[in-house]
Amino acid sequence: MWVARMGRTTEKATSQSTISSTTTSQTETAEQKFLKNVDLQSWEILLVGPDHKLTTSIDEATTLATVGAFQMNKNIVPAFEELEAAAQAAGYPLVIVSAYRSVAYQEKILNAAIQQKMASGMTYDEALADAKQTMTEPGYSEHHTGLALDVVDQSWYTNYSPELLHSNFGQTDGGKWLAANVAQYGFIIRYPEGKMAITKIDYEPWHIRYVGKENAEYMVKNNLTLEEFVEQVSKVQQK
Repeated sequence: MWVARMGRTTEKATSQSTISSTTTSQTETAEQKFLKNVDLQSWEILLVGPDHKLTTSIDEATTLATVGAFQMNKNIVPAFEELEAAAQAAGYPLVIVSAYRSVAYQEKILNAAIQQKMASGMTYDEALADAKQTMTEPGYSEHHTGLALDVVDQSWYTNYSPELLHSNFGQTDGGKWLAANVAQYGFIIRYPEGKMAITKIDYEPWHIRYVGKENAEYMVKNNLTLEEFVEQVSKVQQK
């Protein structure tokens, strides 16, 4: 009797293992299929950053739309408005701090940051290096694309300390809600914690970037930055 039960137990375990293996295989196949169908030339996953200069100019008249006092790529407006409505309903109304920036404006704010740091005693090289931890040089900023937004919730905007755009925002309820929900609307936290070696930018819990809903959900599920996602897609498509 014991042997018979053991046989049935072994058979059941083998069956469960087969089902688990099949499910895993199907999941991997689905992910591989998804990656093979990603369009690396799509505007949604345009890669811009410290190692990737924007190589195409943005036609502001035809590409941008105005939302409040800010401009963003017109294609992302519906998604942002949905995110904004969800945040409002959750009790974390969003405040846009920055959106589209021209190359000329990026140069202006970078120079201002450098001058401020030099006034505190840094040399020019030290000030530039320090500023580049949270800012990019003109031509290398995602804000040039109109696909990136700096946002915080109203509570932080009203009571922030010590700076408006500070990593502490990520520890607030509003910051946590943003990180947990942006992917549903096609956005990612572009510069996540612990990924500076890849992005070359410090953790920025306020900086969201539109990449498309499916892409965003895949990146969040697999803990990928945009750089890692593009690299993974490239490898799969080269096979």
